[in-house]
Amino acid sequence: MATTKQYNYCLDFLKGIACMFVVFMHCEFPGLTGTAVQAISRFCVPFFFMVSGYFCFKPLEDLEREGYESLKIKKKVAHIGKITLWASLFYLAFVLLLQLLFHNQNLTITWNDVVNWIVFNVPKVVAGQYWFLFALLYAYILYGILERLHLRRFSYILAAVMFVVYILMAQGLHLAGVEIPNCYYRNWLIEAFPFFMLGHWIHGNQEKINVSNKALIWIIVLTTLLCWLERYLLGRDFGVNICTFPQVFALFVYGVKNPMRHEGVLQRLGRDCSMLVYIFHPAVWHSLDGVYYLGGISDNMFALYMKPILVLALSILMSLAFNYLMAFVQTKKQKA
Repeated sequence: MATTKQYNYCLDFLKGIACMFVVFMHCEFPGLTGTAVQAISRFCVPFFFMVSGYFCFKPLEDLEREGYESLKIKKKVAHIGKITLWASLFYLAFVLLLQLLFHNQNLTITWNDVVNWIVFNVPKVVAGQYWFLFALLYAYILYGILERLHLRRFSYILAAVMFVVYILMAQGLHLAGVEIPNCYYRNWLIEAFPFFMLGHWIHGNQEKINVSNKALIWIIVLTTLLCWLERYLLGRDFGVNICTFPQVFALFVYGVKNPMRHEGVLQRLGRDCSMLVYIFHPAVWHSLDGVYYLGGISDNMFALYMKPILVLALSILMSLAFNYLMAFVQTKKQKA
């Protein structure tokens, strides 16, 4: 099974685009523009899950020769666990600061909150967008357990079943007029793990996926347009679009097949800042809401259109500043 160790600039480039759409998905443009951007932005979180699964892949013959320790799952779990911990502490401090300044934050945590946090990745204190970090952490753990038990085929079957469950619970129940909390399908098992394993499967079969760049681009364009149509016909806010599945698959395969393309600003953004933008943008967004309120421009249409752009720009600046600070600290440690 052929694999490549060539650095992939294109996946970084797509990560840069995805982190921008994460911001625009959460901090929406007003009116129809916001709905249109929302409709096509659902690919971004599945894409990040797929990236993690893709880089976890190791051929079975290599595992048998080198041992299952070569998967380095413990290191990956520790890395994501550390990021999740620091993000949690950051947002705990952020919420406490808001409580101190505005006395409008509810810090009461019930047993139901704890269960939802542990089982369905619904954070109470951390910004709700961080279900992604907890879900990714769980996906790594589940993958590591199944891989150690030599159950790779079962992992793929489980992922396929979870894709079906996702569509039935999100789109199916929505069409049937039954509304349920989206955490029942937007969690580690039903969304994160299947997309994680899809990225893993693509890595193992990338040489067999014989689709031209032209065909992939047409699929990406067509499915993006169909995402708009689907959202228009079915409504919004019920999870990943059905058309998002082929959309993100085609995007990812394009990234895998063109590793040396799209080196540049967006590629460096994806490489260096995508995770940090994900972490910082809710704090920037909610802080900007306060600035808008104090400035009396919460209803100003121009200001509302500018808000997502400002949130993205400030989140990127914070990410760059954080990277610079970490590099400075590391340099000082090496010199000490």
